[in-house]
Amino acid sequence: MQARQSGDTTALRAQFAGLEAAVEAAAPHLGTHAAPELHAVRALIATADEETGLGALEALWREALAATEALVAALNSAPVSPATRQQATRIFSAWEAGDLTRQMDAPVHKTEGATKEVDITAETLTAYLRDRFNEPTLEVTSLTPLAGGFGKQTTIFATKGQALSGEFVMRRDLGENAGLDNDCHLIVREYPVIRAAFERGFPAPDALWLDTEHRLLPGGDFIIMRKSEGVIGGNFFGASTEIPAGLADALADEMAKLHNLEPLRELGNLTDSIQTDLWDMDLTACITRYIANWYSFYLAESHMPSPAITAIYGWLLENVPHRTGKPSLLHGDIGFHNFLFHEGKMSCLLDWEFAHLGDPAEELGYVKVTVGASLDWERFMARYHAAGGREVDAKTLHYFQIWAFMRNATAANIFASRFNDGLVNDLKLTVLPYLHIPNFIRGAQALIDTYPA
Repeated sequence: MQARQSGDTTALRAQFAGLEAAVEAAAPHLGTHAAPELHAVRALIATADEETGLGALEALWREALAATEALVAALNSAPVSPATRQQATRIFSAWEAGDLTRQMDAPVHKTEGATKEVDITAETLTAYLRDRFNEPTLEVTSLTPLAGGFGKQTTIFATKGQALSGEFVMRRDLGENAGLDNDCHLIVREYPVIRAAFERGFPAPDALWLDTEHRLLPGGDFIIMRKSEGVIGGNFFGASTEIPAGLADALADEMAKLHNLEPLRELGNLTDSIQTDLWDMDLTACITRYIANWYSFYLAESHMPSPAITAIYGWLLENVPHRTGKPSLLHGDIGFHNFLFHEGKMSCLLDWEFAHLGDPAEELGYVKVTVGASLDWERFMARYHAAGGREVDAKTLHYFQIWAFMRNATAANIFASRFNDGLVNDLKLTVLPYLHIPNFIRGAQALIDTYPA
């Protein structure tokens, strides 16, 4: 960062050299495919030798990244061999993950015009609740904002009153531009799914109400839920506490229960991935549609150009497993960061923003990535099947582990871009490109390299 502030272009030129090496390593595998795009990237890299000012070189770097992503996107559309596809993912994943990791001392980007994260205080929340319930003596007795998460503001609070008494959780959109506009990332879409799952007897949060007006609490929409018993055991990458011996059984039972819920047709056409007709769609077609829609969403959104992410999407869409049966409701983000356990059991599955219809094997692959290392996996799968969960072969499970990393890399990329564009000002987002995204890319590529023939 100090080198850039002083006008030194050395670090940036080293990045150009790394990009050039990756492009030239990939070039022999392209054949005649994507020839115009390859020429464009080479021309931009060559221009970097002529630029001396830091500002002009920074702009050229962004242009070169976008052109390299376009090169890989063109390759995705070409009829190339599986070996070529895999080689492209390997080359660009290794380059990009390394390039991002080396930028840990990255510049802080502008946040002018960012969505303002509105602070919730005991006083403002008390005023809101008194107005809502027309109870002048209702009082918020404690309030604790929670850290963690990139798309929501979470606050635990306690109240004393006639209409509302006990411990509760507010889950709130950060603002108009903060959430992803797919799956159930907006509170107004997440709330119906949580309610439907809870009403079917699944341990989802007890969501009491949704508020999209909240004139006394300006900012993002929110839901209020009863606080569930239990503790969170870690984050996406693993556990932070000792895992109870029976947790594998409890988690397997609840996942089988979720995947066997009768179609929640009352949700209607809630999101692109929760549609009335999807409940009866061929499962392979549903998988392809979901991943293709994420790829299209990524390309259409403001994002940080990523040849690695683009290349891996090409691989994923060419290797969709053949599956039979119909889609199920999936939570989409089951890990230590999103469930509570209490007295050896899963007491509540939190944060349904990635909920969609799909293959239960997708959920299992995700759990294998997030929780698998801390569980007796064979015992877990045996319990899942005994509880009514569908069979899944090892190759399909492997595929969805790759998708787990890639879905999170995509979401992290878009979130980070929104920070760079000045749309949100949550400083947690600054670490995404340099810490989390490289790990996601490396995790996906390592699994591609060992994917069964």
